[in-house]
Amino acid sequence: MADEKETPHSEAKIIAFSGPKEGAGKTTLVLNLALGWAGIQKRPVLIVPLDPLARQEHNFYLDIEKPVSVSDLLKVLGDTSIAVVGGLLRGKISMSQWGVGLLPLGNTRAQVAAISPKILIPILSRLSQTFDIFLDVDSSFPMQAFAFDIADKIFWVSNATRTHVNSTVQLFNDYKEQRYPMDRVSIICNGYDMPGSIPYEEMERFYTQLGREVDVFLPWDADVMASSNRREVEIVVNPQAEWVKGLRLVLAKIRDLKPVPKDWTASVSDEEFTQAAQQIWSPILFNDGKATETVDHIAREEEAGKTKLSFWDDLKQKIHKEVVHTLEIEHIVISDESTASEQTRKRVAAIVDDILQKQPNLQFSRDQRTRFTAELLDEILGLGPLEVLMRDAAVTEIMVNSFDKIFIEQKGKLTLTKYKFRNNEQVIQVIKRIVAPLGRRIDESVPLVDARLKDGSRVNAIISPLAVSGPTLTIRRFSTKPFGPEDYYRFGTISPECMEFIKQCVKIRKNIIVCGGTGTGKTTFLNAISGYIADDERIITVEDTAELRLQQPHWVSLESRPPNVEGKGAVTIQDLVKNCLRMRPDRIVVGECRGGEALDMLQAMNTGHEGSLTTIHANTPRDGLSRLEAMCMQTGAELPIFAIREMISSAVNMIVQLSRFSDGSRKVTYITEMHGQKDGVIQSTDLFRYVQTGVDENGKVQGIFAPTGNLPTFFEEFAAKGQPVSEEIFTKGAVPLNENGEPDLEAVQRLQAARAGSVPPAPPKAA
Repeated sequence: MADEKETPHSEAKIIAFSGPKEGAGKTTLVLNLALGWAGIQKRPVLIVPLDPLARQEHNFYLDIEKPVSVSDLLKVLGDTSIAVVGGLLRGKISMSQWGVGLLPLGNTRAQVAAISPKILIPILSRLSQTFDIFLDVDSSFPMQAFAFDIADKIFWVSNATRTHVNSTVQLFNDYKEQRYPMDRVSIICNGYDMPGSIPYEEMERFYTQLGREVDVFLPWDADVMASSNRREVEIVVNPQAEWVKGLRLVLAKIRDLKPVPKDWTASVSDEEFTQAAQQIWSPILFNDGKATETVDHIAREEEAGKTKLSFWDDLKQKIHKEVVHTLEIEHIVISDESTASEQTRKRVAAIVDDILQKQPNLQFSRDQRTRFTAELLDEILGLGPLEVLMRDAAVTEIMVNSFDKIFIEQKGKLTLTKYKFRNNEQVIQVIKRIVAPLGRRIDESVPLVDARLKDGSRVNAIISPLAVSGPTLTIRRFSTKPFGPEDYYRFGTISPECMEFIKQCVKIRKNIIVCGGTGTGKTTFLNAISGYIADDERIITVEDTAELRLQQPHWVSLESRPPNVEGKGAVTIQDLVKNCLRMRPDRIVVGECRGGEALDMLQAMNTGHEGSLTTIHANTPRDGLSRLEAMCMQTGAELPIFAIREMISSAVNMIVQLSRFSDGSRKVTYITEMHGQKDGVIQSTDLFRYVQTGVDENGKVQGIFAPTGNLPTFFEEFAAKGQPVSEEIFTKGAVPLNENGEPDLEAVQRLQAARAGSVPPAPPKAA
């Protein structure tokens, strides 16, 4: 058995051997090098065959009848207390007479298939405190990926044949594209002068063109094959052979290798590693089997995490500067047009890769290199940490409260993310990158800006001195595909009966206002119902920031313009509404009425532009009417209030109210008709209501959509204009009202249960 005296973890050398194909003599090379290395230094050597086929080659030559495997260790360790795991590993490794140990993954393919990196990594971490580890890696791609991530040095063993050369080209290109640590790879050409091989000079030329060079050429030796057949290891039985002399060049490279402390989490995800460590291996990895106070352990982990994050950010800033310097030398200008160029992105990625390769002792796995490069590209060419969120279609809103607090909205819920900017300066840089292509600026003289991204997302940014806590950025995102009725049914926003009624109202050209609070989805719903407008109508949309995306062919989109730095050149929504009346519209759609344009909109609705649509901020239909009155009075037209109310009551036919509930869902809560005024009060009637009946165990709002039993005053128009509507949708299953005209909750709950088929509805009370 090997001497179990511990040596510092940092002295361990992890060497991986792999190649493009089988038949290059890799396993023979590993066995000979392991015995040679064990004979010239004090630490024992452990061979770990990463072979998915579980072939029994190494134990045959090492004369180990039945080596203990990783699968066997797991059976022994199982649910053992973590305080004694370290002791159980000692003495379990099968050793040969030459001081070389062997640890196969399993004895069958099924056993090997059950071993994952997150299981193997903690074991190798513990064993590296005693052994130098030689990984004999099968050419299977997953095994190469795992071994390359943890190895200090990778020896690529190939023959001088066309098949090996072609496979090497393909694999090296793949590895480089996936950001493997190619700086750790050394190439061994085994049997370079074997009869029929590619000439020596051509092999050198080939690898030079590949940007590599062969580190060691090993001669062909027939005695090596003969020794293998006799169950002998060449370095033991024939130490003066030319092939063995060539091995000494490889051993010298291993001797000169200076391993660094490893980040053993690099080869598996942080989540997988943490989970595995907490379950079984935590004292082996961190405490060497000694009990430690939980608080101290957590504190060390947190401190390590901060150090790792600091190193990551510092390296990113350093390489960022080097990339910018390289781009200046190559005269590559990063403009807003070039950010969309895939060619520019690939070139910058290649520059980052080259600089990373030159970093000394950089223990980055492939995944870490990929993530590092992606984050740096996002900073150089995109919106920094926001790029990841922008790529997530489920994120509907991004809110940067400060450089280290980025919130998102998903499915109506606000969540604090793990993403952060480095500082306030980076936030301002991203804001400028957003607004610059639009000819806008943001600085102390213009500290507030509204803008729009290329994908149509709406952006609002505020910086100092208005934003006291630091630059603030809000991005409202929209689905690439406009929502349709089926989406709203799936979300539970509206019932099919209610949507069918709105559809017919649009078709018979009723003027509709969509009301709702901030973030209730007014604009998205307006976009959806505008889809019911016929294709042969001319539609003009007017918006502050263009968000509507109509599908009709005859659509003109207008967008307001803020004043320039000198305070001139502003074009308001009110200006655009007035102008669009001269553009011969069939319908006018105003994204949102906020001020004096409301009066112009009402006048348009009253003068031959029926079927127009708009939105306003309000929490109830009645509040919406009050806001309309207030906005009309902002124009300074000095109209009496009764005239304004008369204009509203004759122009507005319908109000659709949207509300957001505690579970993040949005629902149409009212569909209300306006029909004239009486005694100076605008008359309105609720036609449909959403009544909340409770909240389920998951916090999801429960309730029903139901008619109120009232028919619209224009009911006869549906049939007259060729869009008949059944009277049943206004009366069937109507919401029971109490004496105050509000829904009777108990009666509504019985109605909801009856719809679900759980209980029969209560019989009508006797007169």
